[in-house]
Amino acid sequence: MSLARYAKTLGVRYSHARFISSTPYRLGWVDKIKGVFTGKPSSPSPDSSSSSFSLNDFADQMDKAKTFGMLKKFEVGRCSEATISESFRKQSSILRYLGSIDPGGENLKTSHKQDAATHCNCTISEVENTLSKYTWAKEAQKKMDKLKEEGKPVPKTFTEVQKMMGSTPLDVARSNLKSSGKLGRNAPCPCGSGKRYKRCCAPA
Repeated sequence: MSLARYAKTLGVRYSHARFISSTPYRLGWVDKIKGVFTGKPSSPSPDSSSSSFSLNDFADQMDKAKTFGMLKKFEVGRCSEATISESFRKQSSILRYLGSIDPGGENLKTSHKQDAATHCNCTISEVENTLSKYTWAKEAQKKMDKLKEEGKPVPKTFTEVQKMMGSTPLDVARSNLKSSGKLGRNAPCPCGSGKRYKRCCAPA
């Protein structure tokens, strides 16, 4: 999975992103950012199973990824680090707002998502995009819990997690928006690029 496509799953707009390539730096980044999408903390925790993984836990992991300096691993073109930071901040805000309504995110209604969009000054597409990352990460953690119980190898990188899942968070966002009738071809793309869906990730 290319860095460009990976950053796109974060809902980040940028051009010509380039990863700083020292090996220890790279491995540290992979380990920390993997926690954002698998629900696993960067350091072992006795309570990291999918059943205990809440919206607020996921928001905490996103904040930690930001604090650990993940943003400094990008050299961006037209998109500043401040823009990427704002994207993380907004997604964390959405997660915490929805977490105050339904910690597990299993009983959220369309009205709750609309309220989150209003409260966080964002679009429904951004809410669905953020929520899809949580849904995807929780399901990934559930599958890894099962693999561990069965004594099978557990994915160690984000690419391996994605291969195990057979999908990306963006795929979940698209599905959620289509089922809610909110994803028209002229709607903002759920990847967060700022482009219309038809000019971005829509099938040709």
